[in-house]
Amino acid sequence: MMMGYGFSGPFGWLGMGFGMIIQLAFTALIIMAAIWMFKAVFRGGHSVERPIDAVEILKQRYAKGEISSEEYQRMRKELEF
Repeated sequence: MMMGYGFSGPFGWLGMGFGMIIQLAFTALIIMAAIWMFKAVFRGGHSVERPIDAVEILKQRYAKGEISSEEYQRMRKELEF
């Protein structure tokens, strides 16, 4: 005769299944946290981004066609001193 509840608690197979789900969820959470930390360390995480300098913005505006070639040349000369 068995005494007590055994491995899966008072709920039998249901308790064991619930325990497995909790364990899998906990394991998935640990794996996701490890991946997030890996990305944060090797990609710089959410650190301060490198500021874009004025010449780079000017190049982007020229590439989009927002300014003409003459405007681009004039503004670039002014920025480079």
